[in-house]
Amino acid sequence: MLLSIFSLLLLRSTGLAVPLVDDKISTRSTTLTDCLTEKDVPIQLIGSSSFSQLAEPYNLALPYTPAVIVLPSTTQHVSEAVVCAGQYKVKVQARSGGHSYASFGLGGQNGSMVIDLQNFHNVTLNQRNVAQVGGGVRLGNLALAIYNQNKRALPHGTCPGVGVGGHATHGGFGYTSRLWGLTLDTIVGLDVVLANGTYVHTTSSAYPDIFY
Repeated sequence: MLLSIFSLLLLRSTGLAVPLVDDKISTRSTTLTDCLTEKDVPIQLIGSSSFSQLAEPYNLALPYTPAVIVLPSTTQHVSEAVVCAGQYKVKVQARSGGHSYASFGLGGQNGSMVIDLQNFHNVTLNQRNVAQVGGGVRLGNLALAIYNQNKRALPHGTCPGVGVGGHATHGGFGYTSRLWGLTLDTIVGLDVVLANGTYVHTTSSAYPDIFY
């Protein structure tokens, strides 16, 4: 079957933030916070009730502290967050599942804006057996959802806690790959937020340079 994934692909923005030491993170996030607050973007800051849990790395040996964690529930939230990050020259990192040994899900450095996609968790299979998958879906949930909806399956890895965003866009090898290929091979469309905050739907014929 084919996969149409609602994911988040962020192209490099103008001017990435250099690694920040902890005492500068709060200063950087102050003006960034103002921008996000004015646009009603849901966020968690250092000191917020859920920040420590959201910022916990998969690899405890590589802890990084984000300047802010964005918890979008709409594509507009994502677009607005990217615009604010570009305005204040903060590195943006999408986080699907956070299953990264190098802590890239937290930006790979201190002071990044982490856009946590956990609220994009829907999986919908249409009549053509094309699945629309939120960028925060984990592999185990994806496999169960498409099987329960119409007894379908996809090639993917074996760890159920891995997020589909990073897994699919970096390949997606699993036990069935010799027969069905990679998860990446099944993607027919991507909903993407560009570095300037523009939202586009990309396929092999629409924005093909981004799709590939």
